[in-house]
Amino acid sequence: MPERPSGRPNLPSLLPPRVRMLLRVTVVLAGFMLASALYLLLNRLADGLGWTLLAAGSTSLPSVFQAILLAHTGIGLLAAALVLVFVLAHLPRVWRRRHGSSILTGSLFVGVAVVLVVTGLFILTEAASQENRWAWWLHVACAALIPLGYLAHRLVSLARPARSSIGRYALAVAGAGVLLVAAHVAGGNDTRKGPEAQIALDATLGTGPSGADRSPEEFSDSSFVAADFVPPQSLFFPSPATTTSGGLVPARVFTPGDGSKTTPSPIDEVRTEGFASEAPIGAEGCVRCHPDTVEQWSASAHRFASFNNPFYEASVRSLRADGSPPNEWIRLHQKANPEAPLESGPVKSKWCAGCHDPALLFTGLIDKAIDRVSREAQAGLTCLACHAIDRLHGRTGNANYNIDDTGDDPYLFADAPAGSWRAFVHDMALKAKPTVHKRRLLKPLHSEPEFCATCHKVRLTEPVNEYRWLRGQDEYDNWHDSGISLNAARTFYLPESRRVCQDCHMPLEPAPRGDLAAEDGLVRSHRFLAANTALPYVRGDSATLRDTERFLRDGALSVDVFAIRRGDDRTPLALDGERRTLEPGERVVVDVVVRNRAVGHTFPGGTNDSNQGWLEVELLEGDGRILAKSGSIAPNRRLDSLAHVYGVVLLDREGRRIQRRNGQDIYVTAASNVIGPGTADVAHYEFVVPERAAGGNLTVRARLLWRKFDRAFTEFAYAANPEGFRRFADVPDLPVTEIATGEASFAIASGALADPSTDGETGTDGSAKKAAARDEDWTRYNDYGIALLLEGNTRLAMRAFDRVRAAHPDRTDGPLNMARTALRDGNLNAAYDLLQEAEGIRPGDPRAAWVWGQVLQEDGRYEDAILAFRRVLEVFPEDRAAWRNLGRTLYLHRQYEEALVSLDRVLRIDPEDRVAHYHRMLVLRALGREVEAAAAEAAYERYRIDEAAQAVAGAYRRAHPGVNLMAQPIHTHRLERVAGE
Repeated sequence: MPERPSGRPNLPSLLPPRVRMLLRVTVVLAGFMLASALYLLLNRLADGLGWTLLAAGSTSLPSVFQAILLAHTGIGLLAAALVLVFVLAHLPRVWRRRHGSSILTGSLFVGVAVVLVVTGLFILTEAASQENRWAWWLHVACAALIPLGYLAHRLVSLARPARSSIGRYALAVAGAGVLLVAAHVAGGNDTRKGPEAQIALDATLGTGPSGADRSPEEFSDSSFVAADFVPPQSLFFPSPATTTSGGLVPARVFTPGDGSKTTPSPIDEVRTEGFASEAPIGAEGCVRCHPDTVEQWSASAHRFASFNNPFYEASVRSLRADGSPPNEWIRLHQKANPEAPLESGPVKSKWCAGCHDPALLFTGLIDKAIDRVSREAQAGLTCLACHAIDRLHGRTGNANYNIDDTGDDPYLFADAPAGSWRAFVHDMALKAKPTVHKRRLLKPLHSEPEFCATCHKVRLTEPVNEYRWLRGQDEYDNWHDSGISLNAARTFYLPESRRVCQDCHMPLEPAPRGDLAAEDGLVRSHRFLAANTALPYVRGDSATLRDTERFLRDGALSVDVFAIRRGDDRTPLALDGERRTLEPGERVVVDVVVRNRAVGHTFPGGTNDSNQGWLEVELLEGDGRILAKSGSIAPNRRLDSLAHVYGVVLLDREGRRIQRRNGQDIYVTAASNVIGPGTADVAHYEFVVPERAAGGNLTVRARLLWRKFDRAFTEFAYAANPEGFRRFADVPDLPVTEIATGEASFAIASGALADPSTDGETGTDGSAKKAAARDEDWTRYNDYGIALLLEGNTRLAMRAFDRVRAAHPDRTDGPLNMARTALRDGNLNAAYDLLQEAEGIRPGDPRAAWVWGQVLQEDGRYEDAILAFRRVLEVFPEDRAAWRNLGRTLYLHRQYEEALVSLDRVLRIDPEDRVAHYHRMLVLRALGREVEAAAAEAAYERYRIDEAAQAVAGAYRRAHPGVNLMAQPIHTHRLERVAGE
């Protein structure tokens, strides 16, 4: 008989035998739920406190834990169903007693149970993410209230349990919890990286700060070993990429599944379209939880990085066809790796593969004849190509990363096909414990710009070009050494906040498909929008093409038809929006300013030997008829050779232009014209005012245009890779995008020329100052001055900056930029005066301190210069130029040990900084440390510019007037009359 509490009757239970049995089963199941809940809470506490014995693991997940977690979920749902059946059977009988406290506590219990079930189901479908932590805590709170609510209900009811049974039940729950903990401990905590894997990694990378132990003697004549050195014995040589195991990676890491159920079939797509574009190779499992991210990635240039990019395929196939005899580095590689190709080309192609073809490189398929129809060849950069990277080997780029291949997906049934019950269980476990998944695949380095640098910073070395070290594209250093990164005091414009690669190329984007990584409905975009309009065009992806063009037009660059120079007077007349009158027959030069407002690196960036940015400038009559033009595209789709171009002209040893993306043949730069972050470029256009013009008006219109890629490379790609361009019957006519535009209008009339001294010139007379005072957009004058200063026209730059000073005497920009200009001219007295003026406006300005340091160093006042550079570094601690100049000044002041510290700091930022290596050599010689000085000299010799190669560049420039024009510091173009006019 149940024990009777004094003062209240204990009535017999109204439950029929079957319902009573149902209650007992439910109570037993609830006991397991309580025990497993205690275990899971203890595990969560252990995770937070770092108790590895009881924690689920940081990047691993024991099977015991998952089994208990899944059992907790499954039994919880079963118990909830039994409770529902019990309530439906129990409620009609007890309601007749109308026992108020029983009804109240029972109703509250049911309500809490409903919330418990709903939050549990929410976690299963939406994941126990950081954003959903409210649901997790509510679930935990309800789980704590459930036993208390049930106990309260039973204690106030007329059929109460014996106190002894309550005690036994509590002991049973505690015992079950202890058993679960014991099972966890006995099962062990998975370890993802054993000592063997670490030994293999050390053998691949070498150890020690210098890495001297990984340098074959035949490649080192001193103690210097390059930071980007790759041992020829490496499986992936000449790529610096490594794996934790030291070996090859199973294909399933990058391209999981066999693709047999993928719709559409990648094989069918390649055979009909030329490449796979719809099949989400490598993302079939990811899409179940990250549909928005996968949809974004599916249209990205990263996704089309390998043999699913017909342009890249053409270039890499050309490289792989290289049948030249292996060089000494490749012979060493072949000796250490019997499976390596016998030809040079396939080995050299590994240099590309670390960033373009990881699914081919790490599986070893790159060493064989590549089946372009295979999933690996059509994969591009899959999810794990980035998210399996767990470390970077430095800041030298070129795929200088490590792939962690020692741990598979730790969740149960990781290889289950989509749609199966095993896949459902896998996803349920992942959503219930997503922290392990997140720690494995989203590491702090993924949000750092250095992660992007690993593929967007490139160098060529002897194993590939059989010549010497050469710098390739380098968006990272261009960004890092700029105002955008807040690492450069010498910037002309200092933004309010720092921006990194991910801010521009991975902005937050709505996630309407319910991506589980979303926070507040937003995810980091995986479209990686930049400037590649060619890829979406050739696959017919009009939406991505529009998005890319919108990105290009988003105000990051501007065009300003800023000033004219008339007749023989070279004084520019700022237009300031005024309509000026020109004389028929007079010779006019129009200055067009292009400013890099918000591109975080140079414009253009990337592969500038094949990229094509240029200015199209037209002279139009009032009725819109074009009289003269520069920057036209001819009927054969080639660009005017005399256009003002933004890009690079590279040559091979024979003086032939690099136009096949054949980086292995690069020998010298013939011309380079790019716009750095926060700077500007000016192009000068000369024309003769016509005798008559319709309506008596003329307009100069300038457009900044972009084409990815130039026509020569497009023609090569089409001819070399016809399989990749199956959609096209002829060479595709790639789109030309207008990035920015500007124009100015003029009237034509007879009469004397306007007096330039009173016509809004950039001088310092009274009328000019009044005009400057009215000027609200001082940055236009500043941009003009910057562009003039960078082209070496210091006289006119000084005038432009003086207008800035007059317009805004409360800003340091005017006097500070004038001081820079005076320094460029060697006028130190003027520079001192202007710096004092800037100091009066903003004392202690670190940007002014940079100029102070340069002026003081030039004047031989080394102690003061040292103080100025140290002031810069207080605010800009990663300013490599300040560290470099500080090191040089300390050397000149004979503070050699301190100079060495400063120069070493430069090399921590950029280990390939040739100027820092040169000054280290001088410092070490002064200290008498000859062995180290020899190593520094070897480093300098590695990275220095080969002046002898300039003979080839000079000959090419003499034969190509347009290239020669772009190689000059000042670019003056003639607006040629359009044929028939």
